[in-house]
Amino acid sequence: PGPAQLQVREATLQEAADPDKQEGRKEGRSEDPLSVAVSAFVPGPAEMPGVALGLMLLLLRLPAPGAEMVLVTTGLDETINIRQAVDGLSFADCQMCIVGDGETVCHQEYWFLPNVSLLINFTCTDPQHTFIMEVEKDIGEDHNLEDLLPQALPSLNTTYIWAINVPYNVGVGINFGGTPVRQTDLAHCPDLVQYRVTGHVRYDNTLEVPVGTFCRNGTISSLKIQGRTLITLEVPWSEVTDDTGFQLSFVPPIRRFSVVTAILQPGSPVYFMSANWPRGFPNDELMMWTVAVPPDYHATVTVENFTKPSCVKREAGWFFGRSMLGKLSGQFHKAFIVTLQNCDMDYSNASQLDFRFRVQVSHNYRESFEIDLRGQDAVSVRLKQLLDNGDGLSCICRTPVSSDCGSELQVGPSDHLNVSVHFRCDPETDIAAEVTTNISCKGVPDCSVREMDVVVPDTVSSWPLTQQSFKWLVEAPPGLTIELSTKHRKLQQLVPGERCDGNITYRVRTFCDHGPRSTLGLFCPGGAVDMIQTADTVSLELLTTGGWDTRDMDIRLAFVPRVKEDYIVKVSPVAGAPVHLLTPNWGEGMASKMTVSWDISVPEDQVVKLSFLNQSMPVCLHGHVFISVDQQRDDSTVTSFRETDALPSDPLVLPHRFWLNVSNCEPDRGQLDVVFHLVVAEPEVVADMLLIVAAVAGALVLIIGIALVVCCVKHCQRPTPPLALGIYNPSVGRGKRRFGKSREDNESHIYAVIDEDRVYAAQFHKAQLVSIPEVDVYRPFQGPMGDPPLPKRPLPDAIPMVSNDIYTFVMKKQDAGTNGEMVTFLGSNDTPAS
Repeated sequence: PGPAQLQVREATLQEAADPDKQEGRKEGRSEDPLSVAVSAFVPGPAEMPGVALGLMLLLLRLPAPGAEMVLVTTGLDETINIRQAVDGLSFADCQMCIVGDGETVCHQEYWFLPNVSLLINFTCTDPQHTFIMEVEKDIGEDHNLEDLLPQALPSLNTTYIWAINVPYNVGVGINFGGTPVRQTDLAHCPDLVQYRVTGHVRYDNTLEVPVGTFCRNGTISSLKIQGRTLITLEVPWSEVTDDTGFQLSFVPPIRRFSVVTAILQPGSPVYFMSANWPRGFPNDELMMWTVAVPPDYHATVTVENFTKPSCVKREAGWFFGRSMLGKLSGQFHKAFIVTLQNCDMDYSNASQLDFRFRVQVSHNYRESFEIDLRGQDAVSVRLKQLLDNGDGLSCICRTPVSSDCGSELQVGPSDHLNVSVHFRCDPETDIAAEVTTNISCKGVPDCSVREMDVVVPDTVSSWPLTQQSFKWLVEAPPGLTIELSTKHRKLQQLVPGERCDGNITYRVRTFCDHGPRSTLGLFCPGGAVDMIQTADTVSLELLTTGGWDTRDMDIRLAFVPRVKEDYIVKVSPVAGAPVHLLTPNWGEGMASKMTVSWDISVPEDQVVKLSFLNQSMPVCLHGHVFISVDQQRDDSTVTSFRETDALPSDPLVLPHRFWLNVSNCEPDRGQLDVVFHLVVAEPEVVADMLLIVAAVAGALVLIIGIALVVCCVKHCQRPTPPLALGIYNPSVGRGKRRFGKSREDNESHIYAVIDEDRVYAAQFHKAQLVSIPEVDVYRPFQGPMGDPPLPKRPLPDAIPMVSNDIYTFVMKKQDAGTNGEMVTFLGSNDTPAS
C-alpha cells in the first residue's frame, strides 16, 4: 500500500484502540492493540496486490520480540509523564518509542497531554527497571470525584498525584473506607505503597505543609484538610492498581489546618505526629485527632515528643478535648480528642512546635478466669469489688457478654462461668473472692464425721485473685457439738492490731437460730490453741493474701457429744511463747449470759503465770459476771471474781493444769472484755522471787525490832523518883474512932494495885493540880506497928480532897516544868495522914 493507505491504517489502529469505537466487537472477546493493528493491514479482495510490501513496512514499525507495547490514554485534566529513572538502564539498552503519525520516535521522557491516546513501545523486556511514571490529575469543586484513576497503564513504578484546587473556605475530605492507613515518619512504607498528603496555610496559599506520610493497614479512617490539598500515591510496578484506596469529598470548613480520624484496633502501638513533622507545626494553626476506641478495649495515650516554640501571641500546647479546658488524663475507654495549638511564633527564635504521641490499645479485661463449680453442690462463690473510684466503674464482668459488668457477682452451686476483670481494676487489690462451703448433717446418726480435713476447692487454684477468703459453714444437730482441731500447727489468737506473719488468717464466728452470735476471734497458724468446741453453728473463715499455700491449712472438723458451755478452748502453752486469750466478741463485749472455758495445760516441772489485761466490766442488770480459776486436782481451791471485784494486778502462779472460766451476766450498761496473758516459767524462778521477797520482809522486821529495842532502853534509863506514900485515917480529928484491930492484924493498910488513871482522870485534869503521881503501886508500911498519934503535916495548898476515904492518885503534872514527873497525893478534909 502507498502512503495514503498507511495513513488509513494508522487511523484504523487508533480507532481500534478506542473503546467507544469498538461497539461491533463481541462480548467477552479481548484483543490487544497489536492484534488490532495487524488486522488493520489484512487486505480485502481488491487489495491483494502489494500485501507483501505492506506487511514488510508494518514489521519494521512493530516492536522487537519480547518488547512491550502499551496504549496510553489520558483523560480530561489529566497528564502522564514517563521518564527514565536516574538509576535505570542506559538509553541504548531500553527505549520508549511512540508509534504514531507515520513514524516511530523513541524518548527518554515523554509528557502525555490531557485527552490523548498513544501507543508506546518499550524496546526491552523489563522497562520497570528503567522508567518511572507520574500521573497527575487536577480536581476542582465541580469535578467528578468518582473517576480518579486512569486505566491500562504500563507496569512501572508509578506516582499518582491528585491536585485539589479549591478555595480556602472549602474543606477536603479523604475517606480511606475499608482500607485505613497509619501515619509513619519513615520515607517509605514496608510494602512501598505510601500516601503523602499536603495542605496549605491560610496566610500563604502557595506554601505547602505536609500533613503526613501514611501506609496501608492502619487505624486512620479519614483525613480532613482545609483548602488546597495535594494527595500522592506511590505504587511499585509489581502492585496492580485498580483503585485509589480512598474517596474524595468536599466538606464545610473544619476551622483547623487538618483533622485526623482514627478507629483504634487491638495490636501494636499507633503513632501520631503533627503536620510538617519534624520540621515544625505551622504558625498560629490548629490540628485535631479524633480517636475512637473499640468496645471492650481502652486506650492509653503517651506523649513521646513535645517541643514548644517562642510565642509572640497566645500560647502553644496540646490537650485532650476541643479546647484548652479539656482534661489532662491519659487513659480512655471511649472516644477521645487530642488537640494541638500553635501560637503566633517569634521567628527570631529558632524554636518550633513539634508533637508526637503514641496510643496503646488494650483489652478492657486485665485478667480472665473460669469459675467451674460443676459437681460441687455445696460450694458457692461471691466476687466483690473493693475499689470505689466514684465514677461508677464496674470491675467484674461476665464474658463473653462484655456489657454484663457489676461490682458483685454471685456464682451458685454447680454453675460454670467465665469472668473478666476490667482493665482499670487490679485483680490483686481491687477484687476479693469469697468461697463458701456448707457442711451439715440432719441427725445424730448421720453425723459420723470425725477428723475430717477442711480443704479449699480445687477450682480456685487458677484464679488471679490474691485476696481470697474461704468460709465453711458447719451446722450440727441439737445433740452434738462442733469441734475444730489442729494436727500439726496449733493456733495463735490475735490481739487487736496484730497481724499474722504468714499469708493466712482464720476467723471463727458462731451463729444461732436468730442470727450472728459472736466472734470467738482471729487466729494464725503457730500458737498454743489445740481445739475449739461450740454448740452453735460455726463459720470458719480463711483469709488469705498473696503467696499463700493451701498446705499451710491444718484444720480438722469433728462432731462430738454436746457440751453445756458456749465455747470450750483447749490451750497448751509452751515455754518462751506467751499466749493471749480474749473473751468472745472482744471489743464489742461478750454476749449476754454467754460462757466460755479454757482448758489450760501446764508443762511438767513448770508453772503458768496468769495475768489479767485490758479488762472491762459491765454493770449487771440480772446475774453476775464470774471469772474463776480452778486447778484440776482434788485438793485445789477455786479463785473467783465478780464484776465488782478488782482483778489481781500480779500474775497468778499455777503449777497444775487448770480451768479458766468466764460467764457473763445480763448487762445493764457497759460490756465484758478481758484479755488473759499466759507465760510458762520455771519453778525455780518463782522460788527465787519468794526468797527475795522473804529476805526483804525479814530485813524490814529486823530494822523495826532494833528500833523498838533502842526506844525501850532509853525509856528504862530515865531516873525514877521515890514513891510518896500516904495513909488516910478518917478518925483523926473526928473523935475517938480507932481500928478494931492492931496494925499487925489489920490489913486495911494494904491495897491492891489499881489503875485509876482512867477512873479518876477527870479529877486530875483540873487547873488546881500542880503535880501528877508517877506510879500507882502501894508499898507496905515498914515502921512500928503500934497506934501512936499521927504527926500533923500541912496539906498542899488548894488541893481539896474529893472523898473522906484513902486514895492513891497517879496523874501527870500539867506544869511543863515538871518534865513529866509522876507524883502521889493523899488528903482529907482537915488533917493530913502519913
